[in-house]
Amino acid sequence: MYHFSDEVDWSIFFRFDKRWIENMNWARISPSAKAVLPVIACHCNERGESFPGEETIAALAGLTAKSVRKAIKVDLDGFPGFDWSYYLTKRGKRGKRFLLKFPPKREKGRAFFFFRGIMDGGIWRELKPSAQALYPVMRYFARYDDGEDETLDDLDTFDERYEKRKWESCSAKIKELEKYSGINRRSIHEALRSLEKNFLIETDADGAGEKTWKVYIEPKKYWKASFLNQSLKNQAVS
Repeated sequence: MYHFSDEVDWSIFFRFDKRWIENMNWARISPSAKAVLPVIACHCNERGESFPGEETIAALAGLTAKSVRKAIKVDLDGFPGFDWSYYLTKRGKRGKRFLLKFPPKREKGRAFFFFRGIMDGGIWRELKPSAQALYPVMRYFARYDDGEDETLDDLDTFDERYEKRKWESCSAKIKELEKYSGINRRSIHEALRSLEKNFLIETDADGAGEKTWKVYIEPKKYWKASFLNQSLKNQAVS
């Protein structure tokens, strides 16, 4: 069983390929697949390999082990750059080896950083499925405008502020958010509420008073381990 800890490392991330969104691959996969894929990706090494067990994936994604198995074997079948195979563990058991092909580092602007702390801090598992679908799309459309974050005013250069930024601003239209996340109009507001409740967005406004959102790259808060571990126990009992 996966046990959460209050020690969350915000230095670990994977490069989320923007083409998954641009080519509608992300929109087309099931809600369970959207929950599972980032969990697998955030465990990958530099070769794109990862070995998380079903229980770990289920705990971090907020799913049952049965839903995880279906997402891997059926829902993610044919997803660009994703593959998996069985292997024999050192304990003589059969495990799954996952392989993800990430964008080359030299292709600047091709990807955005998705931090593992969102998983290990319990935020991802607490999101509604519609919010798990929406968050990467809001990250895709979000942009950093120099000077918006007053907490970075003491940094001298744009490069310094850009590297230290905690959020970016998303002003995308609801229709586009729905389209690229694969959710419908009935679900979009539920998704936005879930993202705000779980520290990943804040409602904001631009200079003209138009509604926008702060989309957090590294959230200001995350859930306490005691709460998350109790959630896991309740899930196991139900």
